[in-house]
Amino acid sequence: MRHVSMPAIPDRFRQIDATSLDQHCLLSAADHCYYLWEYATRRRYDFSPTNQLIRNLKIKPSVLARSPARAQYKRRAIAHAAAALRRVIPREFVEASATFIPMPGSKAIGDTEYDDRLVRILETGFEGWNADLRYMLSLTRSTLADHECAERVSFEVLLAITDFVESSTGPPPRSIIVIVDDVLNSGKHYRVAHELVSRRYPGSNIRGVFLARCVRRP
Repeated sequence: MRHVSMPAIPDRFRQIDATSLDQHCLLSAADHCYYLWEYATRRRYDFSPTNQLIRNLKIKPSVLARSPARAQYKRRAIAHAAAALRRVIPREFVEASATFIPMPGSKAIGDTEYDDRLVRILETGFEGWNADLRYMLSLTRSTLADHECAERVSFEVLLAITDFVESSTGPPPRSIIVIVDDVLNSGKHYRVAHELVSRRYPGSNIRGVFLARCVRRP
């Protein structure tokens, strides 16, 4: 794999606004979603540092089993994403105001291809801080990843197979609930998470944080 440097960590998040909202068809103006980088769809990993970062984050367990040397690329990507969140999100916000929920990937727990990269990013990024990380969401069955299939799982199907697993006896979340995912495309996964969290905690202040948003390059 040809080396491409990691994307520079910006000073702050950018928000999905009127200039970008139409590129994420399931989001609305009422959604508060933020991202760090832009990922060019239909481009190779070496198109940009962000493309390489995202591709390395998504290296599958089965690929690592066949090619253990590639684990270093995934580790570096996780470490860089974690460092970005730690730098951009203020510690005071993490410790006093926010509950963070990683979005589950396309594979159910127990599947040989299950990937906990977002959990690892959050745990690494907020290591040593009093972060409230909640693993509230999981899939009841595995699906193909959206980027691997022509006919993607619909919002309705994804909603039906995503479980809310937070115990009703646990402490309430903090004032702002942050749903974290690696890539924002249509906004389907975020909207599913938003729906389930809103059912459990009506009236919650929910935000979405993404490492990158998809952009279509000519």
